Amino acid sequence: MKIAYITAQTPWGRGETFIMEEMIEMKHQGIDLLIIPRNPPKEVFHKEAKELFENSIWSPMIKLGIIAECFLTLFSNFTLWRILWKILRNSRNPQILMKNLIVFPKGIFIAKRLKKTGVSHLHAHWGSTTATIAYIISQFTNISWSFTLHRWDIYENNMMDEKVKSASFVRCISQNGKDDLLRIIGSKYADKVQVVHMGVKLSSIDKTLGASRFNNWDNPDKKFVFIVPANLVLVKGHKYLIDAFSLLLQNEVKNFYVIFYGNGPLRKKLQEYIIDKRVEEYIEMPGALPHNELTNLYKNGNVDAVILPSINTKDGEHEGIPVALMEAMAYSIPVISTNTGGIPELIGDGSGIMVEEKNAEAIVDALERLIKDKDYRYEIGRKGRLKVEKEFDIEKNVRNLIRVIKEI
Repeated sequence: MKIAYITAQTPWGRGETFIMEEMIEMKHQGIDLLIIPRNPPKEVFHKEAKELFENSIWSPMIKLGIIAECFLTLFSNFTLWRILWKILRNSRNPQILMKNLIVFPKGIFIAKRLKKTGVSHLHAHWGSTTATIAYIISQFTNISWSFTLHRWDIYENNMMDEKVKSASFVRCISQNGKDDLLRIIGSKYADKVQVVHMGVKLSSIDKTLGASRFNNWDNPDKKFVFIVPANLVLVKGHKYLIDAFSLLLQNEVKNFYVIFYGNGPLRKKLQEYIIDKRVEEYIEMPGALPHNELTNLYKNGNVDAVILPSINTKDGEHEGIPVALMEAMAYSIPVISTNTGGIPELIGDGSGIMVEEKNAEAIVDALERLIKDKDYRYEIGRKGRLKVEKEFDIEKNVRNLIRVIKEI
């Protein structure tokens, strides 16, 4: 079976590591992949991505030849006018319409070439313009299609009713996401919407690593290393964690060190806030880290806890179920996060420490207990590993996704 994946940038670029891992597992399970990123950069950031290059097509989103071919096809193929009309009719505001029209030429460009590849199904990650590209291709070629919704792409509501109507199925990565989707589009397509979690490749992680990382926790000179593997954007809630560490210092707890691994538009503002709160000696911001280097930190026992202080933004954005938490839990590393989005589905049963969003005091309580109580750290890490084994094993979840596609 040959499946075409439409991504935003993967396997190039810095983001979408969770999609990269899923596609690698698809390939390992015998699926013939063709990967088409919407607007790939030329940067190769993640070492593991190289395994997917032979399955990928690099082409820019906007190129004179792509635009010219689209206009020429418009004059010779009535189907394009029908697709264009559906996009005009179903894009709910000018901004979304403009985004969809920008990717329209690339959608047609890809569609004309896919007819010769033997692709039997299309799958897009994200419900925004990547799904628009897959929708265009499917409408032009009659190849079945589906898409995965994560979080913000649900609330953007880019042609969501029309896309769900035309797709063979829609995958949400959390029950929370499915509930939100059905609130937007209603229940008429509820039978098409399935929850299939993202996951972590557990077979590559030694279960005994969890116990070995605790060997140095009795050292009186031990500094606890907390990391935040997240882009520097509002929904990740870094500000409240900075507040928490400032309070921790006021409580005379100083045996810790924090690393924010990520890039984003809030970098300068967060740096200024760290200085303002006088915690610059305790918090480092080295930028994004390649995926293999991050997992090596976990493997080598260099991280004591992972924190994602995520929030609900005023615009309604929140987390799905963060793979960044799953990965740490797979290594029996205790995690702290908030009661937002799909996070309670992952750690709400005690598999991690869940605190109220935007509450620095609650984060401080969790941090102090982790630092002071070795048995508690061990128990949270153990429960986290078991939860990932049960529900977030990528091999099982990809097998489930393949089954859904084959049943179309």
